[in-house]
Amino acid sequence: MSASALLCSCNTRPFQAAATPPLLPKRVKCHTIVRCSHLDEQQLASRRGTMQGLLAAAAGLITSPLLPERAWALPASKAQAADVGTYLPPAGVEDFVQFVVSKDKTPAIRAGTIDATKEPYRFALPPTWHEGKVANIQSGNFCQLLVAPLRRLGVNKPVSIEKVGSIDSVLSSIGPFISGTGIDEEDVVSMEQKVIDGKTYYFYETYAPSGTNPPHSVTCVTAKGDLAYLFITAATDKQWSKSAGKLKKMVETFRA
Repeated sequence: MSASALLCSCNTRPFQAAATPPLLPKRVKCHTIVRCSHLDEQQLASRRGTMQGLLAAAAGLITSPLLPERAWALPASKAQAADVGTYLPPAGVEDFVQFVVSKDKTPAIRAGTIDATKEPYRFALPPTWHEGKVANIQSGNFCQLLVAPLRRLGVNKPVSIEKVGSIDSVLSSIGPFISGTGIDEEDVVSMEQKVIDGKTYYFYETYAPSGTNPPHSVTCVTAKGDLAYLFITAATDKQWSKSAGKLKKMVETFRA
């Protein structure tokens, strides 16, 4: 199924292992997913396309030449053709801008899965990305945010991520969402646990060449209330050499 992408709108998918994470039978009860994708400037013209969607348009962010600075608040029709740096506020991190959760573009808010009044999540992204159609995620350079009840990780009450499990055990649970198949010990480049503003986050860098998703990934996972938040960025070998810094910075700025 093809769908035009909107900036970080929400698709839905349960937080559980799947052989092909981008696809899901419609009969399965769903939760929240946000997808974003960008391409290298040199590949933009030839690799634009549509990605598979299920219950709503996937979210796409595609690199483009920098446009002159303009007002942040643009009509939706214009916003989809403009660099996000022209209408999203500064993130206070380098020249990145901050993604703003929007009820109009986030079905999960309208459905009541997440509460926009409580600032459910935020992250920074390069100002030269813009809304557009997204290529198949197998091409790499994509990010996705999954939000699901903690019971999907075996916990039935609100707890911090360290109460869900150790940094190693949580990686075993979320591995299929990172690589498409799973993460082996030799796939782990680095792991780090950080406490930011009183909340614990697990950060992972992995290289899983045998997976079905692009091999390079940087991931952050945390828990808030009775929900688990998983933020993933990924790229192919070729794209990693050009985009690693940006993808790592995006993950570093993720907050729930």
